[in-house]
Amino acid sequence: MFHPKVAFVAIALLFVALLDKPAYADEPPAPNGSRNFYKVLDEVLSDFEYDLKTGQVLGLKDLAMRNIATSENVPASFKSHLELLITERILKTTKARIVHCVACRAKKTTLDGQNMVISSPETNSAEMQRIAKMNGIQNFMDVAFAYQPSGIMLSIQISDSDTGTALWSRNYNSDNSRASAQRRGVDYQELDEAKTKMEYQPTVQFKPTLYTLMAPKAGSGYATALGLGFRMMERYDNRHKEVGFEMNYYMDIAKLTGTSVADASNVWAGFNLTMLFMHAWGLFGDEENYNQTRGVIHAGIGGSYSSGFLGALIRGGYEWRFAKHWALTSFVGYRPKATLLISGKTTSLSGVEGGLGVGFIY
Repeated sequence: MFHPKVAFVAIALLFVALLDKPAYADEPPAPNGSRNFYKVLDEVLSDFEYDLKTGQVLGLKDLAMRNIATSENVPASFKSHLELLITERILKTTKARIVHCVACRAKKTTLDGQNMVISSPETNSAEMQRIAKMNGIQNFMDVAFAYQPSGIMLSIQISDSDTGTALWSRNYNSDNSRASAQRRGVDYQELDEAKTKMEYQPTVQFKPTLYTLMAPKAGSGYATALGLGFRMMERYDNRHKEVGFEMNYYMDIAKLTGTSVADASNVWAGFNLTMLFMHAWGLFGDEENYNQTRGVIHAGIGGSYSSGFLGALIRGGYEWRFAKHWALTSFVGYRPKATLLISGKTTSLSGVEGGLGVGFIY
C-alpha cells in the first residue's frame, strides 16, 4: 500500500544525493574544448597526491598551513576550501600530523599616533618561531594558487619552522599534469620505470679472496701464512665508493704441510679471526668499464682475536680489478703493540704485515 510519508522520505533522499553529487560528475564536455574548473583542480591535486604516495614530499612531520596566496580573480572564500582539499590529500595518503595554527594568521591592530597599524606574525620570523614552539609545529606549508582561463597553477613550499630553510617545493601546472599528459597519449608507467632505474639502487658486492701473507709473531719474527678472506661492501656514489667489512682467517703454511714445530709465539698456527671495517675508493673515472683494468684504493681498521690474544689492526692497500669478477689485491697492515698471554706469561705482539691475494667478485 502506498504511503505518503514513505514517498516524501524517498524524494528527500534523492534530492540530498543530487546535492552531494559533484557538479562535474555527469557534466557533458564544454564547448571549444574547455574543461570544468573543479576537474582541472582535481587533476592538479592528484599530482600532489602522487608525490605524497611516492614519498617525494619532505617535511610532513607536525605540519601547519601558514599562508595561502591566491590570484586577484579568485574569491577570498576559496582559500579555506583549498586548504581543506590539500589537508584531505595529506591525511588520506600519509600518516602526517596536521596542526591547525590559528595564531599563525591572527591579525594585530595597534594605534601609532593617528595611524592604525595592522600586523601579522607572517612578517615577523621571531614571532612565528615562538608560535611554532608553543604549538609543537616543526614545519610550515605555504601555498600559492593562480587561476587563468587557460589553466591552473599551484605552488607548494614546506620550510623548517626554526630556521626558515625550504625543505621541499614544487610547482604544479594543469597543462603539465599527469592527467593532461595521459590525454596526449603519454605512458606514465614507462616513465616511472625509467625514473626508478635512474635513482640510486643499493648494490652489495661480495668478494671471497685467497691470500698469501707475512704476519708477525709474538716477540719477533714472522710467520708465512695463507689467508681466507670474505669482504662484503655496499657500493654508492655511482659505484665510485664502497663501504662494508672484511673477515679474515690466517693459517700457518708450515702447519698445513705438517712441518711445523710447536711455537707458542705463533698465534696464526691455531684458531684466529680478523675483522675489519672497510672503505674503498674507485679510480676508474666517470664510468666503470669492465673491458679495462680498474684500480681501487681501500683502507680498513679493526682487530684480530686468537687464544690469549686480542689486538688492533690498521690496513691499507691497492686492488686491480679485471673483467667483471676478478681482482688482485695487495695490502700492508700495521699491528700496534698488544699483550699476548703464553703459558701464563705475558709478551707482546706488534709489527707490519703484508700480503697479496686473488679474489672473485660477485
